[in-house]
Amino acid sequence: MTRSGKILPILHGLLILSLLPIAGAAADDRLAFGMSMRFRYEWQDNFNQKYYGEDPGQGEADDGFLLGRFRAGLDYKPAEKIHLALWLQDSECWDRALPDSAFYNGKLGMENNPNQDQWELWETYLEFVKPADIPLTAKVGRQRIYYGDKRIFGPGEWGNTGSWLWDAAKLSYLFTAGFVDAYYGRTVVHEPVEFSLNHRHFYESFGVYGQYSPGAGLFPFVVEPFFMSKRDDHEFYTGEDGGSGNLDSYYGGFRLSATGLRGFDCALTWVRQFGDYGQDDIRAYGYNGLLAYTWKRVRLQPRMSVEYSFASGDADPADTRHETFDGAFGARDTMYGRMNFFHWMNLRDAQLNLEIRPRDWIYLKAEFHKFLLAEEKDAWYLNASLYRDKTGRSGDEVGREFDLVGKFDLPKGNTVQVGFGHFWPDEFAESLASGEEANWVFVEWQYSFSVEIL
Repeated sequence: MTRSGKILPILHGLLILSLLPIAGAAADDRLAFGMSMRFRYEWQDNFNQKYYGEDPGQGEADDGFLLGRFRAGLDYKPAEKIHLALWLQDSECWDRALPDSAFYNGKLGMENNPNQDQWELWETYLEFVKPADIPLTAKVGRQRIYYGDKRIFGPGEWGNTGSWLWDAAKLSYLFTAGFVDAYYGRTVVHEPVEFSLNHRHFYESFGVYGQYSPGAGLFPFVVEPFFMSKRDDHEFYTGEDGGSGNLDSYYGGFRLSATGLRGFDCALTWVRQFGDYGQDDIRAYGYNGLLAYTWKRVRLQPRMSVEYSFASGDADPADTRHETFDGAFGARDTMYGRMNFFHWMNLRDAQLNLEIRPRDWIYLKAEFHKFLLAEEKDAWYLNASLYRDKTGRSGDEVGREFDLVGKFDLPKGNTVQVGFGHFWPDEFAESLASGEEANWVFVEWQYSFSVEIL
């Protein structure tokens, strides 16, 4: 770990030590213990996490495996406006055919594994809430950072280890109509065996995210502007002319959403990406639009929505311009098809959704997606090294997907989810991967509780 990489953990430790005298003097100490367990069985037919089709380069085409995640921790409030969290996470995977080596990342020089990471710090931070009644909140330590629909910033909780976890310092200014957050941090790498404080982080970032809502009116809306960076100063980013360099990327954009429009709701996210990818100039962008209607007086409360997601791709593989949008720090597991074939990269995704609630504790959602590449000469980012035709002759139609997911909120902290997905490959997938259709099934159980000790 470099000296700069140690700054946040050291600062975190000093703040905890400074808290001890305060904790001993407080009369209203509160200490709570919490725990959650999650087990999910997945069956994949004609695909795995890195390959599509009946003949994968690693692992097997038909694979069933069990994922388990255990979280436990303490939340201590020595005073009304001070919160100390100390949580651990253990992520395990059993009987998966795809080897761990498939998740080796050459830019990191180590694995970044979405399935397993043994006994690691999870949310471990010190938080000051409105000290001296000043409308500021400060949080320092390991934390999740997410906003809005989690498309730009999202923890990626579907993944067994969690896609995005931060060692960061975040300052929040609160006002009547919204908030403004400013942060600096680094993202955690999920190396399965080595403790995270003993190896490098992945990306370094600073940014600002705000939210403003004027309240009820003719058009009740919420606007969320943002600006942030994504940097990696290890020179492993190769441009189109073969030269290597750092990643120095920046994002600016907004999310606009509105509800209460006589049953309608809508949302629009737009983001521009610029900077340097090795020796190439980054010129990329992405957007998502949603329009929905809910029949609130109907028993099942059906909600029908249409969505369109776009992420720019690289139109010319030899012009020294990096035009592939990379999805920023967003979640993807529930957004671009539940089978996780697609990132928010070189993508056009036309989506139709139907959601119903037969009971307060039952939620069902059906989705249909039509997937196309934004640029024919760029890749399908399930596996960019394999699934790319730089001539563009394989076309842009990748496939169609249908997903059905049910969630059941059961008593005493229990939640059960079940789901099914089916994928029909189109011209591009048939040409570079396989013409065989794919299926996916999962069953998940989660239990969580929290109990106050003091």
